[in-house]
This record gives sequence, structure tokens and C-alpha cells, in this order.
Amino acid sequence: MIRRADPQPGQLVVELGSGTGPMTRALVTAGPGLPRFAVEPVATLAAATRRAAPGVEVVEGSAEHLPAMLADRGLGPIDRIVSSLPFAAWPADLQDRVLAGITAALAPRGRMVTFTYAVSPLLPAGRRFRQRLTESFAHVTATPIVWANLPPAFVYVCEGVALPQP
Repeated sequence: MIRRADPQPGQLVVELGSGTGPMTRALVTAGPGLPRFAVEPVATLAAATRRAAPGVEVVEGSAEHLPAMLADRGLGPIDRIVSSLPFAAWPADLQDRVLAGITAALAPRGRMVTFTYAVSPLLPAGRRFRQRLTESFAHVTATPIVWANLPPAFVYVCEGVALPQP
């Protein structure tokens, strides 16, 4: 996921859904100042991320509030988002609110990477999520399935916030 995010020096990188911190630790290893902060809605998981990556600010909250989180920190648009949020398991209204927060906070040429399990496109919520991505971003691609992952998964690479349709 980090390779697909392709963070560059000086870019604002934010992690969403840090869980217990494995991706956070990988981001820290990938480069200095990565990630700028991580967002985790579950307090016990946020605490676990803080223990796993003590130098990273972990914000307890929902990604739907990303614009306010940026404003609180005096930060501009996000260049790269690395997300482990379970979008495909969420109802449509939550998917929409979180994607609206992401697209409002992402730089016009920004990139979000997020993974989903291989079975996801077979389920209604997974199909709906893919549709929401194509409506929200100018370009959406999917990597090949990583069969060695348990369960097998793939990564969506989402680039450029889509312009509203007239």
C-alpha cells in the first residue's frame, strides 16, 4: 500500500484507520515525517497505535471530519492518504460521509490508497463502494489480488478528486 501511495518528501501524508498500528509503523519506516498524523475512531485501537508508533500523533475521530482536523493543525490539503478503513463493510450513508470528508481534504492531484478483501466486489456494499470511488475520484485502479494476504486482498489507488457534474 505504501509503495502504491508513493509518498514524496515534503508531502502531507495522513493515515486513516490505524487500528493497532502496523501500517503506521510501516509508514514511519518508509520516510521521515510519515505519516503527519493518523486517524482512528476506536479509542482502544488509537491507544494501541500510540504505543506502536510513539512519535506519531493519533487523532481519535472519524475521517469525515478531516477538513476540521487539518484546520485545527493549520495544515493544507493532504497529498497522500493511506487508508485501512473498512469501507466495504459500511452502509452507504457512512461511506458517503467519510468519502466526502476525504475528498474535501485531499489536494486536487492527491492520492488515496485503500485495501479491500478479494470477496468485497461480490457483495452489495463492496460494489457500492467501488461505485462511490469512481464517482469521487478522477482515476481509480485496482492492483492484482494479493493471494498471500490472509484473507486475500487488493488495493484501490484513487487519484484526483472528481469535479462535480453539472
